[in-house]
Amino acid sequence: MYQIFHSVEFYVVLLTVAAVVVGVLSAPSGRGPAETSFLTGFLRESRRGEPMEPSIEIECLPDGNVTITRYGLHGLTTASTVALAVTRAGFDISIEERVTPGGASYGVAPEPIDCAVFILADLGHERYHLKYNSQSTSTFAALTFRNTPDLRARRPLT
Repeated sequence: MYQIFHSVEFYVVLLTVAAVVVGVLSAPSGRGPAETSFLTGFLRESRRGEPMEPSIEIECLPDGNVTITRYGLHGLTTASTVALAVTRAGFDISIEERVTPGGASYGVAPEPIDCAVFILADLGHERYHLKYNSQSTSTFAALTFRNTPDLRARRPLT
């Protein structure tokens, strides 16, 4: 037993195991590069039974696309713009909402809206972590979902 701890082979094996442990602990997370895209919402007035409080709802479609519906927009008209900056890194999706109130419309009176619908395309049937941030209203929501057809989830913006 005494000779095992004083042999060169023992220390070589110990050093190799230590190097492997350090390599595993310092490996990158594997999320991949971050890609940012921009989406402009289809603006509409909410329908009967839909929430009036600020919230988001996701619906997974059979083709892999995901619709994101933003409820509870206040003081906007059809002349306004609601856009999203969507950053994807692996299975993490970070969304920043940008709201631009509308000005005067030429020839047509703008109608009030309180809802915006976006289509997030090209998602695989995987589990995603979504963070939604609205700087203009200082609200935030987060959820995890698996992109499977007909899945719906709603989160309040707090």
